[in-house]
Amino acid sequence: MYSKCTAISHGSGTIINAIATNKGSAFGINLGVEATVELINDHKKIIKGKIEGQEGIDSNLIETCVKNVLDYYNLDYSAKVTTKSNLPIKSGLSSSSATANAVTLATMGVLGKYAPEGDKKINKKINNELDDLIINLGIKSCFDENLTITGAYDDATASYYGGITITDNENRKILKRDAFNDEDVKVIVLIPNNYQKNLNKERMILIKNYVEIAFNNCLAGNYYEALFMNGLFYASTLNFPTNISIEALESGALTFGLSGTGPSYIGLCKAENVPNIVKYLEKYGKIYITEVCNSKSKIINLE
Repeated sequence: MYSKCTAISHGSGTIINAIATNKGSAFGINLGVEATVELINDHKKIIKGKIEGQEGIDSNLIETCVKNVLDYYNLDYSAKVTTKSNLPIKSGLSSSSATANAVTLATMGVLGKYAPEGDKKINKKINNELDDLIINLGIKSCFDENLTITGAYDDATASYYGGITITDNENRKILKRDAFNDEDVKVIVLIPNNYQKNLNKERMILIKNYVEIAFNNCLAGNYYEALFMNGLFYASTLNFPTNISIEALESGALTFGLSGTGPSYIGLCKAENVPNIVKYLEKYGKIYITEVCNSKSKIINLE
């Protein structure tokens, strides 16, 4: 066991939203969460959380993540957990999954259950076996805090492993993994002004057959088409504007669509087209420019 561990995990953008069909897909983006967990051996299990730089956001999720790991191993340590992030929260970019992954991994690290990459004593087989446990404990924590409808296995796996994951969320199974490998591709995130989340599951179920077509496109490797189709289906269903995605294509985006249940839109474009796309879309809200992330969540410090 160690005294302190810091881990990072990234957010993700939606290719296929899994709410309608229980099958989804997401890809890692280079915005994320850093979590530090410090253990105190007092046998009290008092967990105190702090979220840096985000006033008014409760710390229930990060505290629940630590508690669920300690409960899994039947341990009675107290803990301090701190997170910081450059990932917009409650926007459809997997902030809950990224937070849960980072905190759960850091807790595993500080307990000495999971070894950081580069450690000469690392047992990669044990780490690989623990990856699925970390993801599932994170999902449990999100369920415990009522932060997910489907368990978001697609978001959680893309956040944890990086790259593209295509998943059966109901059975928590990864059907396919891939990556966007073009180094010239940039990710554009738009968070529109004055739009709120609309979690009308009944309306989303209505588009099941149409989302299935987009999902099959995704399985075939047609990720740009799948992302765009999915975005149009869910945006129209949840009363988000669909013209934004069309304007993004007009201005040079390779694909563009609603991420999760919004309000964020996400797309991919060549680096040379970023200025023109920003010019077209900045009237709608705040824009983030980032990259795809094909890297796995990792421990970055262990004391």
